[in-house]
Amino acid sequence: MFSVHRLEVLRRWLRRAVHGLAGRRRMVVVPLLEPEHTRHALDLACLLAAERGSRVLLIAPLYVDWELPLDAHFTTEQAALRVELDRERALAESYGISAHGKVVRARHGELGRAVAEAAEDVRASMIVVGAAVESQRGLRQPFSRDVWSVLQDAPCRVMITTGAGARPRAAA
Repeated sequence: MFSVHRLEVLRRWLRRAVHGLAGRRRMVVVPLLEPEHTRHALDLACLLAAERGSRVLLIAPLYVDWELPLDAHFTTEQAALRVELDRERALAESYGISAHGKVVRARHGELGRAVAEAAEDVRASMIVVGAAVESQRGLRQPFSRDVWSVLQDAPCRVMITTGAGARPRAAA
């Protein structure tokens, strides 16, 4: 039989072990939406990932019109998205973290499903979205339909960054 003290020590050890295993597989997902706000979200996600020893998955959405099948050929658009992914991945790797890119196909307003599937595939711990606040809609719907769909379908925590401030600088 175990004493009460020994059981408590065993519980603490198990919590630390489980937390350590979960920490090794952390991934932060960043959908690349509006360039100005995405840059701010990517900077924040990279700082978080560097602090926690995580990796970053960049998601570039390829929007397919409703009239076309989702698997329609978009060679020019995919090539442009690959170039954007390479540029953003280089920025992320400048923080000293590992970054990967993925192009996902989605309908307008339904990006959340594709982001959720990608986040589940890599067992992401967080999704960081950069979004503009659309004040014309008031406080009831301050974000675009794509941002709302990410919030609704996300399998993990979601952080929305609305500021497009200057790039973070190291303290002197």
